[in-house]
Amino acid sequence: MSHPTVTPSLLRRSLLLATLATLTACGGIPLRSLPRLAQLSGQLLDADPAQFVVALQVDARLVPPPGAVPLLQIQLKPKVVGAFEAVDRKLPLALSTAAGAMAGLDAPGAGRRWLVYTLPPATQAELQRVQHTVRQAQAQPGYQRGGTLTIGIEQKDLAVADPALAHTRWETWLQVRQSEGFFEVWSGSLADIRKAAEQAAAAQAAR
Repeated sequence: MSHPTVTPSLLRRSLLLATLATLTACGGIPLRSLPRLAQLSGQLLDADPAQFVVALQVDARLVPPPGAVPLLQIQLKPKVVGAFEAVDRKLPLALSTAAGAMAGLDAPGAGRRWLVYTLPPATQAELQRVQHTVRQAQAQPGYQRGGTLTIGIEQKDLAVADPALAHTRWETWLQVRQSEGFFEVWSGSLADIRKAAEQAAAAQAAR
């Protein structure tokens, strides 16, 4: 399922389209977040990778599988093949214990907790290379023929298969610039994330 209010026309940025298709295939994107999401592609391409933070508010009983982290997915595809270099990256985040990464987040309610993830040095360097590649593409004449930029937060590996937690609330918050703080990009249940992942895998297998 897709959220009925998130359409290409809402998220169009010049000749590029930014979506959060990999965040989840189901609804749950707050209406108040749409203006921030519409600016996400441009902000991320100019962002300081050290300030990028993903915060998940989950049930306090949830323990992610060992090594499971969110992935920042960036895909850039030219409308005309070969017009500019395509980009397809999944950049891993790392669980943070730094107090600074928590700045701007409200205290979780009873029985809740935050899982906060930042970009480790190697991922920061990779994001900088992606930013450079996209800027090079934007400078090329072929770029004007258009393309698609997709940005997502993949978090399915953190969604444990525990029936006791299946319907607990899951919130995903994002910080791109420290000066602007966090905003909520999705909320739903752990079961919603697992269902979306299963649907995506089935669609991929059917291709």
